[in-house]
Amino acid sequence: MIDFQQKRKINRVIYSKISFIILLVLVIFLGRSTWDIYKKSKLSFDNYVETKKDYENLKARKDMLEAETNRLKTDIGIEEEIRSKFNVAKPGETVVIVIDSSSSTSTDKNSFQKSFWNLWGIIR
Repeated sequence: MIDFQQKRKINRVIYSKISFIILLVLVIFLGRSTWDIYKKSKLSFDNYVETKKDYENLKARKDMLEAETNRLKTDIGIEEEIRSKFNVAKPGETVVIVIDSSSSTSTDKNSFQKSFWNLWGIIR
């Protein structure tokens, strides 16, 4: 009979409103902590992906710069770079600059048309 009464007291304490509230608060506290850890994990993974992408970009740029440096170590590469940056020629060569003539006539025509209408004050 004592065992039965002991079990009844234990059941009363376990199934009481106070123990339910304590258990609910504990679950909420653990759930919030789990959610915070999840957010930190997601942020950390996003940073990892971004850093990996930056690393790959820098690695590709390094390879490109090494190839450019190797090209500039040769005489042909130096000559190409000088010719592209400066308007120079070797002795006996001439430099020719080609200007597109169609663009200069179209701007002259448009400027005349604009000035004509501006003269009369119709279009501003």
